Amino acid sequence: MERLREIPEWARRYAESRTVPLIIFSLVFIACFGMVSLSVYCFLKGNFILAPIMMILCVALVIYFIITWDRHEACYFTKTGISQSESVKQIRKFLPLPLILCIVISVIMEQRGVFPAHLSVPVSALYVCLLLIFANWRWARSSFIGYLWATLYGAWAIAILFKVPILTFSEGGQLKPGDEMYLTAPVTGLITGLIAYIYSRYALKKLKTAAHLQEDTNEHQTK
Repeated sequence: MERLREIPEWARRYAESRTVPLIIFSLVFIACFGMVSLSVYCFLKGNFILAPIMMILCVALVIYFIITWDRHEACYFTKTGISQSESVKQIRKFLPLPLILCIVISVIMEQRGVFPAHLSVPVSALYVCLLLIFANWRWARSSFIGYLWATLYGAWAIAILFKVPILTFSEGGQLKPGDEMYLTAPVTGLITGLIAYIYSRYALKKLKTAAHLQEDTNEHQTK
């Protein structure tokens, strides 16, 4: 009976740990960043054919992803009967506006010289991590995604403060200090998504085990 009572809990954990859209979004963002960087590089090298092609592909990829996002969710619901968790819907509804507002404010502060460009990630961590932690606490209490993402983002910000190699871009290259801002969120989001996806497989296994146990119990009671 104790294991049967776990069915709703494991179902909720599975729904809230389903991070395929997050993984896809992170991959799309990283791919777009690579395309834009390659396009700028080709333009600076005088290759005026490949540069616009890469930009067009980048725009097409973003448009395709936006169009197919809701279609993917609808197909997944039709296939499995599991809709997007209510917590994800609430986060998508309420989180973008304060996040955009904080980004705009931090960009204005950077442009006015309040802090140097290479500290853009540490400064952004002050509001990104807080928003992720708040969203997890407010709307997804049985999930750990927001806490993990905030931890990874904050760790990268600290690494930049201490100028850790690889995680901190150096002067003189194509990517300069401060450009980490374009990769911090998608890379940490990708890692978070992969870890949560592995956990969702575990939750699904526990859910199926409990469901099979319930079926066996029902058959035994019927007999």
